[in-house]
Amino acid sequence: MKLKKPLIQCSIKSNLHERYIFNFRIKPEILATKLPVSWLRPQIINDWSVVSFCILDIKKLTVVPIPNIFNYQTISCAYRIGVVDTSLKAETPSVYITDRNADLSLITKLSPFLLADAIPYVKASISHEKELVRIQCNYADGQGLFSAEATPGELKSQMFSSVEDFKIFIKNGVSSYTPSIYPNNMARVDLHKSDTAYTAMVGEVEFSWLDGVWKDAGLQLDSIIRATGGEYKWTYRGLASYE
Repeated sequence: MKLKKPLIQCSIKSNLHERYIFNFRIKPEILATKLPVSWLRPQIINDWSVVSFCILDIKKLTVVPIPNIFNYQTISCAYRIGVVDTSLKAETPSVYITDRNADLSLITKLSPFLLADAIPYVKASISHEKELVRIQCNYADGQGLFSAEATPGELKSQMFSSVEDFKIFIKNGVSSYTPSIYPNNMARVDLHKSDTAYTAMVGEVEFSWLDGVWKDAGLQLDSIIRATGGEYKWTYRGLASYE
């Protein structure tokens, strides 16, 4: 794999209000058939691999180096897949993202220029009723993307023995690869997080778009984690060739 670095490096910075991560178990040998390139392989944790749906409520969105004139906020979401990048000198934990989505039209319009990625517009909401959290995401045409409910609870996971184990897993996945707008290339974006707190949740998923696309994957809900606080910074690193 060759990484073509950008002429101008852009970053997106924001403050995280809250993030919900719905983790699904999948057999590594099945996940291997879903990955688009040979140099990304399933990351294995206690004999399983992890597919997560992440939804983020972020505030004070800034595009660097553009001055922060407007106080933008957005809800964005994506399916996040734990992988190992074998194209580097040392095999490194990484992330494969099937597609990023956002409810801020500015991001959807700028993403091809900032991230070499098409980010579809979605209608997304995170609503609270006492301890109950309701997640709802739909595409612009009304097609369902994801819906779920969650409340605070005890972590009961076959992959992560504790919230701290999950925190280590999520923190190690700095680099991510997403199909690019440029054919036969993937856009690499690095995400750095700071001072984020994690707590366990319990709940159920009512609908997940990926279940319909990966009908044979046997995805099983394993755990739900809520993250709050801290700074997030996404940096575009360039284009990675499929080969």
